[in-house]
Amino acid sequence: MRVVVAASARSAARVAADLVEEFITASPSPALGLATGETMEAPYAELVRRHREQGLSFAGARVYLLDEYVGLGRLDRRAYRNVVDRQLVRHVDLAPGAVHGPDPHAADLDTECARYEREVRDANIGLQLLGIGANGHIAFNEPGEPLDSTTRVVTLSRRTRADNARFFPHGRSPAQAITQGIATISAAARLVLLACGAHKAPAVARAVEGPVTAEVPASAIQLHPDVTVVLDPGASSRLTERVADP
Repeated sequence: MRVVVAASARSAARVAADLVEEFITASPSPALGLATGETMEAPYAELVRRHREQGLSFAGARVYLLDEYVGLGRLDRRAYRNVVDRQLVRHVDLAPGAVHGPDPHAADLDTECARYEREVRDANIGLQLLGIGANGHIAFNEPGEPLDSTTRVVTLSRRTRADNARFFPHGRSPAQAITQGIATISAAARLVLLACGAHKAPAVARAVEGPVTAEVPASAIQLHPDVTVVLDPGASSRLTERVADP
């Protein structure tokens, strides 16, 4: 595992964007796993800037979403497919049909989860972007979920719903989501986890330096052969081993 502590959140976003750019320019048809959340807004904005100002092309790429809420309308701006479209997809040159994700409106969600699991596995994700929740979740794999989990419908924890409540009227965030499982995520060739802010520091420390345990789903990254963790000073503040700036 490589841990990079950048000088600031803005610098950390640039480091994450560097890794994505290196990946998509090295392959004629890269399969990129995308995460959502506030942490991803800055690296996506940086990738859009590079596309507009420096000619960075996504034309041959395919992108795959980590998760999606259950219970939102197709046009709801908080649905993760729409978030990714708004922050990245509509601003770059991804081909029509290049964005893949689970369908939370499918008549049979278990069948849809199995379908998306096969699609992600067949895609052979080359680089998977990840955030981390304050309770140590990755994607929507909550504490206590098995480390060998695959794509499935999950019930979100009170902590996760409370953290996300600010995005929803009256604080009523969805109770369920479809998420790639930890085993699904771990099948990607490379993982890049980005975390910013001191409020993420306890979860980061437990994920990077604590024991591998289902109670900290993000700790599963320790078992992966190619992981880069990109942090700002606040998110790194609980680590016992300091790492030089990039």
